[in-house]
Amino acid sequence: MTDADPEPVEPQNGDAADADGSPGSEGGAKEPEEKPDKSADEDRKPKDESQDKEKAEEEENVRSAQDRAADPENAQQWGLFASRMDSAFQAMFGVGASGFAAAGGTANFFLGDTAVGQVGDRNFVGRRRSLEIRVRSGLVAKEVLAQIDEAYVEPDDYRELTRKLEQHQLLFIKARGGTGRTMTALHLLHRSCQDGVRKLDPDARLKTLQPKEFQPGHGYLLESLDPEQAATLKSFHTERLGQYMRDKGCMMVVIVDESTSLPMHEIGHLVSTGFTRVKPDRLLERYVEWGLVDSAPEADHEVLSRPEVKEIIAQLTEEVPARELAKLGDLLIEVAYDRIGLETVRDRYSAASKAGFGEWFDAQDDLEQRAFVIALAVFNDEPVQLVSTAATMLADRFKKLAIPRRGDRSRDVFAVSLAERVQQARAELATGSQETEFGDVPVSKARFQDERYPQLVLDHVRTQYTQALDVVMDWLLALGSIPNPQVHIRAGVAAGLLSQYDFVNVFGRIINPWAVSGEREQRWAAVAALQVPARLPGYGLLISKLLRHWSRHTLRQLRSAAAQALGTTTSISPDAALRQLKYVARHADWIIAYHVGEAISDLFVRADPVLVLQTLVRWSRGDEFVERRMTALLAVLITSHYVEIQADGSERWPAFVWFAEHRPDLRRHIVLLFARLLVTVDFVRRTYVHIKQWVRTTRREPAVTQPLARLLRDIGARSGETASIRTHLAAWAEDPDGPLIAARAVLQHFDKEEGSQ
Repeated sequence: MTDADPEPVEPQNGDAADADGSPGSEGGAKEPEEKPDKSADEDRKPKDESQDKEKAEEEENVRSAQDRAADPENAQQWGLFASRMDSAFQAMFGVGASGFAAAGGTANFFLGDTAVGQVGDRNFVGRRRSLEIRVRSGLVAKEVLAQIDEAYVEPDDYRELTRKLEQHQLLFIKARGGTGRTMTALHLLHRSCQDGVRKLDPDARLKTLQPKEFQPGHGYLLESLDPEQAATLKSFHTERLGQYMRDKGCMMVVIVDESTSLPMHEIGHLVSTGFTRVKPDRLLERYVEWGLVDSAPEADHEVLSRPEVKEIIAQLTEEVPARELAKLGDLLIEVAYDRIGLETVRDRYSAASKAGFGEWFDAQDDLEQRAFVIALAVFNDEPVQLVSTAATMLADRFKKLAIPRRGDRSRDVFAVSLAERVQQARAELATGSQETEFGDVPVSKARFQDERYPQLVLDHVRTQYTQALDVVMDWLLALGSIPNPQVHIRAGVAAGLLSQYDFVNVFGRIINPWAVSGEREQRWAAVAALQVPARLPGYGLLISKLLRHWSRHTLRQLRSAAAQALGTTTSISPDAALRQLKYVARHADWIIAYHVGEAISDLFVRADPVLVLQTLVRWSRGDEFVERRMTALLAVLITSHYVEIQADGSERWPAFVWFAEHRPDLRRHIVLLFARLLVTVDFVRRTYVHIKQWVRTTRREPAVTQPLARLLRDIGARSGETASIRTHLAAWAEDPDGPLIAARAVLQHFDKEEGSQ
């Protein structure tokens, strides 16, 4: 047998599950390298119940997990998480979740709405998810590298960097964040390595990397070097790594923060410490020039020469984030086309405007108004009633601190109109829509007129009002438990924003308690919060270590949180996430197995489906641990229920049917996995229920009929269940309450395909 295409194995008698609801007891071949912590099983229930009761409870646990997998509401909530995260990032940072890494901290930036430093380009469009999801580690898309070339402005020491890299094929760039170090590294590697550029996982160990981990002719980037790893580097480590690079025709750049100590006496010849930042005016000039390429004749190509524009540019400091330069460039291009007036730019970017922000916030009339402004920062561009309700909750907390006497905490509910509150907050009301389980409904939304304000407000509170910040943090903690995704996801993103400045405090007071609670809403809030620092280079290794710790914790709540976070985090590659999920699956009860299944669905959407399916094939082999095998099969059902494909204007296809038909390299994995489902006693019933749903799909998309019949034929042949599949199709074809006509059509093609063999 091989990992790629093993034979299906019948379930063994030893597959009976433990009484605590775990997918099964240990069975099959053992994995000596996987010795679980003794503490990982300490929270299991005592096994003092009768065998019959154990069996009944186990069957109920299996049924419950599979029923949850088929619940449309669960699928909808899973599918909407990504879009809600994207909306939350857009409202908070002015950029979607996939492009958050571009929000600041680089001196060079991409032109247009492109994610800096994000890689991957898989697109899934369907009812439940329509979002381009990009991973941080792995192959950098060629389109991304091409856009770097178009936008990049070389710093003064670029030639010296090029010389060192070409001479040693290994370069350490030691510089502070915000100097353009990541973009420079990618630009250097792309110029020298035409076969491709890859980002390494943040936990990559330079001392233990092996030649097999490098592809010939590729460039490799480690975006942040762990201080502990940096301190122990020796010359023989870098010499060996450099030799690997030469043997493979590769190059590597390692970015080191300026605060990280390096053994310069050992590796100083490989280190660049004189890295210089490009002046903001040079970057801005390059951006505007690009934006006006092929523009209409009436556009003012000399817009940067206007005295008023020069005055604004002169006030820019070298600390201004690249995102703000890009937005300023966009506005100046609009000015060049005479679509907006220059006063709009001046109001936003003049020094007086920046200085006036703090004065404006401090001049807010009362606690109620300040609470409204802070609530709007968290819920920017959400329904105005939601903002008002959250503001009232926060104001009550402020008053308990500011006015301790009970009799003084009354509120005049007609004192200030909503319109006045919005106007004083420098916000506006706009008509929008809100997703509900019954479809979109029109709502009135409140949003700041200046998209920078959500961050500015929270940062101002953080730096100027420490007591108020304590109240805000407790308020965010409470918001995380509210069963409304618009609330707990926004609270999570706000907590994530604050964690950039004080991770230990925010993690201990907000994020970890959310994860420990075990409640669905708070777990998603914790996952949302971790996505903010996970997109920042300096936090990649920290988040990776944190999730590893959670995945091995004694608390099953933290193991569940780890599973869901591993499916959505961009701090590590899908390969690394699957390695951690493998451990979680080894010690999974049915609740944790379900969360692993949702994580697998996320990885299937945002990574290469080949990688995910190959992993599930390995996990579901008969010689695997039973917990892992059953978790893998549950993950197949969850992914098949959750993910749909819509291509070329057609109706939605079940993802696995579509891939089996259009991707021959995936077909054999899909056939094998469903064959295993049909020969595993615990999954037979639900698998046929799911196949019946596939059949129903053909009513709205007849083009699915023949591919589905072919897939069922192959599954039957592989599992030995051809007769059983035909029996079910025939029964559905005679059931007046079932997909009668659809089942007959599929059965007709099934018999034809079977007869043609």
